[in-house]
Amino acid sequence: PTKLRTLERKREFLAREGYLIVRSFFPRKEIGSIIIEQDAFYRGEHDLTPPFPWPKPRPCQAKTRKHPYTSFFCSGIAKLTRDGRLASQIKNSFDLDQLRFWHDQLLYAEPQISTKVNYHWHREESRWLTCRAKKMVTAWIPLIDSTAKMGPITMKLHDEPRSMILNAGDLVLFPSTTLHGNPPNLSDQPRRALAAHFASADLRYQKSGKFSHMNERIVRSVDGLPDFQDPKVCPLV
Repeated sequence: PTKLRTLERKREFLAREGYLIVRSFFPRKEIGSIIIEQDAFYRGEHDLTPPFPWPKPRPCQAKTRKHPYTSFFCSGIAKLTRDGRLASQIKNSFDLDQLRFWHDQLLYAEPQISTKVNYHWHREESRWLTCRAKKMVTAWIPLIDSTAKMGPITMKLHDEPRSMILNAGDLVLFPSTTLHGNPPNLSDQPRRALAAHFASADLRYQKSGKFSHMNERIVRSVDGLPDFQDPKVCPLV
C-alpha cells in the first residue's frame, strides 16, 4: 500500500507539473564510466557497430555537441538506456504496459560568455510530428553535478521557468508536451548530459507535410512507409 501511494503521488505530480525528478537513479560510478566513454567517442573511438548505416564517430572539438545514436556506438550508453531499469521507471510513472526506445542524443556544451540568455524553448512533440503514439517521453540524464550557472535543463509550465538543479545519476522524466529549454552554460566546466527518448509500444509513422525525423532514414520500410517498430532501431525495452 505504501509503494502504491508513492506511485500515485508521483503520477499526480507528473500530471500537474509536467516533469518528475528521480534522485540518484543511476549509480555515480556508472555515470562516471559514461563520461569516460563520452570523451572516447569525441576522439572517434567506439566499441559497437550500429545495425543500420550511420557515419562512424570522428574526432570532435566543437564547443557545443549534440550526437544522435550514441547508444548504438557505445556499450555503456546502450546499457544505461536499454537494460530495463529506465524502462521500468518510465512505464510505472506514465502507467504504460510496454515501452519502445525511440532515439538518443549525447549532449555537451562548453562554458561561454553570453550577454543574452536564450533558453531555446521547445516541446519535443514539435520535433516528432511524424510520430503517432499514446505517449512519448524524454529521460534527461545529467552526467555531472549541475549548478544554476551551468544552464541546466529548465521547465516552463506556468509563469516562472523552473531550473532542474541535478546531480550526476539523477533523472528527469517529462512527456513530449512539456515546454523546456537550456540557457547558456556560464559556469567554469562543460555541461554534459544524455537525452533518451521513448514511446508507448503503439508508436506509428504518420505523414506530416514535408517534416521528417532522422529515424525515418534508418528504419525499415513497410508498404512504402517508415516502420517505427523496427526492432533494430526502436526495440521494445
